[in-house]
This record gives sequence, structure tokens and C-alpha cells, in this order.
Amino acid sequence: METPSQSQPAQSLSLIARVIRTAAELDTVSKFALLCIFFGWFLVDTLLVTLGSLQHGVRFFDISSVIADPTRLFFGVQGFARRFIFSGVCALCLLAPLLPHLRRGRENWLGYLAPLVLIMICGVLLYSRTSSELFATPTDAGRAGSSLIRFANGLVHQGSGLVARHVSVGVGGYVALIASMVLALRGIRKFQAAAGNSLGRKA
Repeated sequence: METPSQSQPAQSLSLIARVIRTAAELDTVSKFALLCIFFGWFLVDTLLVTLGSLQHGVRFFDISSVIADPTRLFFGVQGFARRFIFSGVCALCLLAPLLPHLRRGRENWLGYLAPLVLIMICGVLLYSRTSSELFATPTDAGRAGSSLIRFANGLVHQGSGLVARHVSVGVGGYVALIASMVLALRGIRKFQAAAGNSLGRKA
């Protein structure tokens, strides 16, 4: 007879095995889209900042730190806790398209939209933070950093068009956005097909 402490690891292993099996059963396009999103979020830069001789890249799993403190676009991302939590959110969004294959219900097909929704939310928040507030100098910036922040504030005052010439979208941003749009379209089509089948059964 299994004790509760013995059954819990077995259930966890069973869930992991089920998730892996379900991921293997996804259609080729969805698999490729998810791989591209993972590549764009975790392995290459989403944003590139070029300011004089300074060039810095920001990956998507660090974007929450930049939203919280836009100066991190220039000084690099710090803070393991925020990075760890947001990486977990990214992982959940990557797993969301598996939901309709694990549970019944046509609304679960909307899980295919999760990566695109996360990208859009982060984009809106980042644009709002960097356009509505002036940059504040962090405590560890130093004299050169303070000068850089003053220059960045000057760019903000001169208009977002000038700022845009120094902050650009990297390869990771384009790859993840295109892949998430492909995945979202597939989810919408499957949702519509499931809705049509449901209406057909009722008729």
C-alpha cells in the first residue's frame, strides 16, 4: 500500500510524462512556433540599445526588470528574484497551448494565444513606462552613468522618434512575435472549428 508521501512523487512524474507526451503530439507548425518563441525569449536579445559606444541587449525574460526600472536598458538587468518569477510566467505561457490537448473544452484552445498576449502586455507596459516617465538615476550609476541618464532624459524631451533610433527590436523580438502570431492564428482556427462542431452536435 502506497503512503501519501510515496504517491505524490509518482503523480508528479505521471503529470510530467503526460505533458511531454502531449507536446510530442502537437502538429509540426505548433511545435516549430513554440521552439521559435523559446529561442526568441531565452536565447537571443529582444531589445538592442545603442548609445554612442555603448551597446546593450535585453532578453525577453528580463523585460519585467526593464518595465520596473527603464534605466536598466542602459545599465543592465539586476535582481534574480524578478527574473526567476517572470521566467516562470514565460514557461507557463509556453505550456498554455498544451491545455486543450490535456483537458476538454473549446475555450482551452485560447491557450494558444498566451505567448502573444504576454508579448503585447509587456510591449504596452514598456512603452508606457519609457514614454511617460523620465529616467531616474540608480544609486549604482556613478558619474558616467548620471551623465548617460541626463542624455537619455534629453532624448525623451526631444521626442520618442529620437529615442527609437537608439532602442531597436532585436532578432529575438521579431522571431518570438512572428511565431506567437502563427501560434495564435492556429489556436483561433481550432477554437472556431471546435465551436462549429459543438453547434453541429446540438443541431
